[in-house]
Amino acid sequence: MDDIIFIGDWIKDRVLGSGSFGTVVLWKHKNNDEKLAIKTCKWGDELTAKHRERWTKEVEMLQTCNHPNIVGTITLPAEFVSGLAPMNPSKLPILCMEYCSGGDLRQQLNKPDASCGLKEVKVRKILSDVGSAMQFLHNNKITHRDLKPENIVLHVPNGISEPSEDKIAYKIIDLGYAKEIDSNSICASFVGTLQYLAPEIFYSKTYSNSVDFWSLGLLAFEIICGTRPFLPFKAPVEWMPFVKKKTHDNICVYETFHGDIEYSNEIFPENHVSKPFKSLIENWLRVALEWDPKLRGRDAPSKVTFNIPSENKDAASASKIVIFEMLQSTLAKKIIKIFSLSKISQLAYEIDSTMTINTLKEWIFKETNIPIEDQMLISPSNCMDIENNEPVMKYWNENSAVMLFLYNKKHMIEENTSPVVPKAVQRCLELPKALYNYKNSQTLYRNAFYFVVAQMDIYDFLINALFTRGESLKQESRQLLLNHNNVDKKLGKLLAKIETIKTMVEIGEKHIEELKENGTGTNILGGFTKTFKDAHDLTDKIEKLVSAWSLLSVRLQSAARRSNEGITTDLNNFVAKYNYQAIFSNAYKTFIAHKKSDFYNANREKERQCPDIVRVCYDCLKLRSKILQELQNQQFILKLKDLSLEFSKISDIICKADENTDRLSTDLENFTGEFTTCIWSTISVVVRDVDNIADLPYSVVSYQKRDFKIGEPVTNHFLTGNHDNVDEIKSLVTESLKLRQNQMELCEKLNSQKNMLLQNSVFDFSFLNGN
Repeated sequence: MDDIIFIGDWIKDRVLGSGSFGTVVLWKHKNNDEKLAIKTCKWGDELTAKHRERWTKEVEMLQTCNHPNIVGTITLPAEFVSGLAPMNPSKLPILCMEYCSGGDLRQQLNKPDASCGLKEVKVRKILSDVGSAMQFLHNNKITHRDLKPENIVLHVPNGISEPSEDKIAYKIIDLGYAKEIDSNSICASFVGTLQYLAPEIFYSKTYSNSVDFWSLGLLAFEIICGTRPFLPFKAPVEWMPFVKKKTHDNICVYETFHGDIEYSNEIFPENHVSKPFKSLIENWLRVALEWDPKLRGRDAPSKVTFNIPSENKDAASASKIVIFEMLQSTLAKKIIKIFSLSKISQLAYEIDSTMTINTLKEWIFKETNIPIEDQMLISPSNCMDIENNEPVMKYWNENSAVMLFLYNKKHMIEENTSPVVPKAVQRCLELPKALYNYKNSQTLYRNAFYFVVAQMDIYDFLINALFTRGESLKQESRQLLLNHNNVDKKLGKLLAKIETIKTMVEIGEKHIEELKENGTGTNILGGFTKTFKDAHDLTDKIEKLVSAWSLLSVRLQSAARRSNEGITTDLNNFVAKYNYQAIFSNAYKTFIAHKKSDFYNANREKERQCPDIVRVCYDCLKLRSKILQELQNQQFILKLKDLSLEFSKISDIICKADENTDRLSTDLENFTGEFTTCIWSTISVVVRDVDNIADLPYSVVSYQKRDFKIGEPVTNHFLTGNHDNVDEIKSLVTESLKLRQNQMELCEKLNSQKNMLLQNSVFDFSFLNGN
């Protein structure tokens, strides 16, 4: 096919890959963006009948496997049938496939930033797509037998230069080794890539489709950790005897720095997945990487029977394949990811639809010891402080590395926060002149580059957390202004009401003073003394609140103005001065140079020092320390601290002022009712007892105007009969009113004492002036 460049309107672009038997070439249509991946057999008569059968079987399987995560076939354009005939000596079918422009998964894993695995979002997507494709194959009684990163390609939609993870589809290719066998069938052929083959293919003459479970488990481990789980520097014949000894819980067998063999129940700590997902995937890996094929991928009953189920077995006792179910369940779990600014660390928790922010804060307290009342959770999407009763699920986003930022109200960034340093990096810093063999140097370079990338991620989260806090303070100031305005309106209404009461009280006091001067009718007005005193006390409290409130208004406006100035410019200047770009670039060059060195490709038994990567690790730690030290004294940090504290105080004051305004409003309503009752009670007494009261002025009680003249005593018009009786009646009424007056004065004293005990502290507004 090398000699053919043009076929009809199609132009040969490049060779995508070449295997043992076939070559895949990319062809582009000259009039549009259509692309085809065409696979032809490179051999002719030297092919055996078995090889021809394998090739034909792959074409047939791909043409019948219609699944979004299995590379699709396309009808070969007619011009290629004749155009490629000279380059197809075998006369075997030509396979025309959709073109997947993202390359294969091995290319992704070979990138330096994937040296310790891929990000969790990508891991989830790969396992979801590949798991779905493998389940489809097994449901159709097809075993792939050669699942590996090289046989998984990335399909990217046309026109998208930098697609998000949800836009990429991972597809299985190369069904050349696939065979139609089910869980009860056995096969004896030795096929597939050695490092990904299940143990029984080496140790037994027969195997079932559980070999794919093993390969899927190895693939999952590698995309999470960047390396295979079982002694990756050894050939299968060397590592399998060690792996055979592992228990069900062991999912990793590795060689220590000193060459000892260790068994582990966990994946390597150098990874980019959250703790909850790590725990979930480890449980799944125990099922996928079970040594015994009779148990692998199956549920608990199989561990009792130790037999591959047969059709004659009782359904209740038969083991069940659960590997795909478990994987789907694991991937369906929702994990909220949080970055704590004060601790400079990442937190993650598995959540469900019923969980609230308050419960999340309780979990955070258990892990970080930050009291719930000091925690503040802010969403980067809206920069708003989240209420405790809100559902956590509202802020979950599967494509986001950080879904919430956690702040400690008392500490912006705590001092003496220690980084998580891989053991290999710790060792190189403690022993910078240590000698490394090939295996140990590989581990060091991988872990060192991972450490740099991890520190870059944390720095990125830290800067975003500071930016989000700055934006949230703007939102907080707006909310405080709204709350302030609401209280201000309440105070305005309260002032309007108290002004009316003040006017009524002033008129009442003046009128009573005039009556006292005339000495007429005052014997029934003693109750107003207490009422007027209550009015003055209430007025005094309201005026004090309003006076203090005006000072708070100025304070809030000043804080709001400072918050609106923002910190973006200062942050950008800081990032421009302090960043990891130079260290990352140096680490990248060092990593690539090591892979190209003779140490990597030859002389693997020789030991040597690794000063270049030691320097990278040292510079990374030094920069981290300097950044944290410089941050503590940055003006924008001090501004965030000051505004956070100020807004917290102002918020408390507004809440208390709101409560006191409501309380005073209630007291004013009660007073108005009492005042009205007092007035009407006095009028009622006058109306009821008017026949027995002498010298009552017209201004207090009025009868028919025709019966008397204005200003004259009422008694001149209606008092008749014996004057001795009248004097006696007057004396009795006077004594009765004196008793009433004494009773009122006693009540007033009791109420005064009660107020001193219960109300004086309630209306202390000194908090409005607090710092």
